[in-house]
Amino acid sequence: MGRGRWAFALTLAGFAWALALVVAAFVVPVYSGESVSAQSTGTSGGTTVETTHRFVSTLVHENGLRVLIPLAIPVALAALVWFALHRRCSRGSRWGGPVAWIVVAVLALFSLVTGFTIGLFVFPVAVLLGTSAAVTPLAPADAQ
Repeated sequence: MGRGRWAFALTLAGFAWALALVVAAFVVPVYSGESVSAQSTGTSGGTTVETTHRFVSTLVHENGLRVLIPLAIPVALAALVWFALHRRCSRGSRWGGPVAWIVVAVLALFSLVTGFTIGLFVFPVAVLLGTSAAVTPLAPADAQ
């Protein structure tokens, strides 16, 4: 019973992390910069006033909603792992474990391929789900 609870908690944590990445795209400032403008206040020999404008923006603000497509991939894969592990734990599915491991491998590969952008943030999802797959118990044969 203890392994099942750990598996559920780890799967839930992996799914929540993947979902948090989507939310972060809307609220976490990842771009920043500043612009300086000069404005003369008078005729020749007048004073010049410089105005500095600093800004920060989020991933969605800078790139539009299309940025949510690659962020939805870890959420979908985490949901698939959750379903496969649930089938393994509750019904003793022979295919639940292998399907979960294949999806975790795809998620780890996705993290590697997108390593310099979102991959660093997706990797913990793969680790949490892989650990969950490792500790998920197989249901007894009579549970089928």
